[in-house]
Amino acid sequence: MSGSFLEKFITSCTLTFKAFDHEVNLSRNKANLWHFTSFSTNTQKKYMVYCAPDLSKVSSLITVASKKVPKGSRLVVVCKEVTPEQLKLAEENGYTLVTHSELKDYGTKMLEAKANQAS
Repeated sequence: MSGSFLEKFITSCTLTFKAFDHEVNLSRNKANLWHFTSFSTNTQKKYMVYCAPDLSKVSSLITVASKKVPKGSRLVVVCKEVTPEQLKLAEENGYTLVTHSELKDYGTKMLEAKANQAS
């Protein structure tokens, strides 16, 4: 089995953004504080996406990343689980926090809607 758990987690997250017709660019620069950027050609919105399977291990990094997001963009953090306290902190710090399962559900619904439109 090749690739780390984090790499697979990131790949899974990018697939959902692609299902929403977003352009996805993986961050090759290790100085970036997010794993990929996503740009919606429909809404012209840009997202900086950080994939954190275990949010508690990277909470301070997320705080720093939220301050470095370019103007006009939004930080989205994808994790395995989220607590009400973490959701509140995300709201207070101006970033979006979603679980991986929520993201996958959105992607599935989007693909189903596209399939229904095509038929």
